[in-house]
This record gives sequence, structure tokens and C-alpha cells, in this order.
Amino acid sequence: MMAPWPKPALVSFWLLSLCSITLAGVHHISYLQLISPQAASGLPKRLKVMRVNDLVLSVYDSNTRRRVPRNGYSPGNQESQQFWNARRAGCLAWDFWVETEYQGLVREMNASSPKAEPYYMQVLKTCELDDATGAVRAVTRYSLNGEDMLQHQTDQNRWFSVHPAAWRVAERWNREGETSAVLNHLPLQQCRFWMERSVPFTTQKTAQPSVHVAFVPETQDRQRRLICHVTGFYPRDIEVTWERGGQVALGEQLTSGIRPNGDPTFQIQVSIELGQEGVSPAEHIRAQNYPKAEFRLQVITREDRENMS
Repeated sequence: MMAPWPKPALVSFWLLSLCSITLAGVHHISYLQLISPQAASGLPKRLKVMRVNDLVLSVYDSNTRRRVPRNGYSPGNQESQQFWNARRAGCLAWDFWVETEYQGLVREMNASSPKAEPYYMQVLKTCELDDATGAVRAVTRYSLNGEDMLQHQTDQNRWFSVHPAAWRVAERWNREGETSAVLNHLPLQQCRFWMERSVPFTTQKTAQPSVHVAFVPETQDRQRRLICHVTGFYPRDIEVTWERGGQVALGEQLTSGIRPNGDPTFQIQVSIELGQEGVSPAEHIRAQNYPKAEFRLQVITREDRENMS
């Protein structure tokens, strides 16, 4: 979380909100898989987390050997239990396979450059679907202790060894082809399968942002400035900009970037310096009641942007 806020000034702002039909967009699926050399207290040896459009929908761990839904996700039909049983069976097959491959990759790494520290393997499988074109793209990356080892791209349908020590593994996986494809990377058919069953759920999960503006007095190092804190929004995509004289104040504003909150929502902080003019903070905010003032704040969520299209 961010640092405590300065005492907010009494200011006005525009929060742009339109209502219309939601149009097509780009949807994302990611599988984050973590494999540890041994289980730690309270932590599993193998963990698998699925996110769709930045929302965690399921988690599997090797301690419970179960894949369970998160954030209220359910396929929503009478076969829900059979659905999760089938997903659990797939995770159990992955659990056995990935432990074997993890040990093999560690052996290759130690043969190339022996190290005393234990190795942790990270696997990131990502998939992207463009509603407008129907195009699907998937990329899978394997890393040891944060260092990339292997990569697979569906447009080339081939494994590449990013690290010299992983070339034997890449060659073997390329020879095996579809035999282990469902285990070592994210095939397009599996990507489409999960898109069909999860994207409608995530599009119903929306949270409108809460906007707070604060005035920060001048210090020895910095001019006084206005800070906008936007929080509690989902989906992740949002635009927060300061405008001066009807134009976006490019080069003048600083942003924290979009950061996750402790729940499924996100936050962002954007600030702009006011300069040395002897006017009050409220006079720097342009809103409907202050058309002659200098600054205007604009917040546009993904839903707003699609509704304006």
C-alpha cells in the first residue's frame, strides 16, 4: 500500500462516467506455477494459480492436491463438480510431470555451472484473446531463481533454450511435440477452452474507482503539487490524467503506475506540480463550477472508454 495521505484540500474534479453497450476488448489468461526444492512451513512444494483478466479464479497446491475456485468463480452449471474433478485430475498429472522436469532442469543447470543454493522454478503461461479479430496468442516461460531458461511461442510452435544449459530440454520437448504439450505449455485449444468458461464471469466483476485529491505544500526539494489517488477499481485498465488549459499536461505529471490492492481491485497515484503562482489549490482544479481555473482531472475506466467507442 502507499504511504499515508497528506490532509486533502477541498477541491473539485470530473469523474467521467458514460452508460452504453460494452464493446469487444482483449482478454488475458495467465498460469503462474511455482516449484520449490522442498515444502516449507505452511507453503506447498508446488503451487499453481490461474488468473483471468487479472482476477484469480483457481488455485492448486501439492499439499491439498485439490484445485479450488477463488473469488466466487464457478462454471455455473449442473456439472460443476465434474468440472472441478476433471481439472483436479489434470493438476495431479501436471504435479507428477513437473517435479520430474524440475529435477532434470536442475541437473542440467548444475552440470553447466554448479551452485550451492537451492533452485526454485517459476513457470508463467500467458494467453491473449482479441475479441475483435478472434486472434489467440500464447507464450510460456520457464525460469530458475528468476533467470529465464526456456520459452515457447505458439506462433512458432517450438521451444527455445534461453539459457545455454537448457538446450537439451528444449530439444527433447520439441521431439515429444503434442505428447506433453498440455503439460509443458498452454496450447491454443486449452486457452480457448478457459476463455469460453471464464471471461463471461470476469466481465460481470466490475468495481468503480474511488477518487481522492490532496494538496501537498511546497518543500525545500519540491514545488507544491496536487496528488490524485484513484483506488478500488476493476478491471485493471484505467486512464488518469491532469489537463492544463484543455490539454493533457504531458511531461508534467508523475504516476506510480497501476498497483494491486490486497483484494482483486487496483490503485494508481498521479501528481502534478502547481508552480510558484500565489493562488489557492482549489483555483488549480477545473470542474463544471470552475470553468476558468487552470487544471482539470480526468479519470476514465476501461468500461468508460469502451462505452465512448
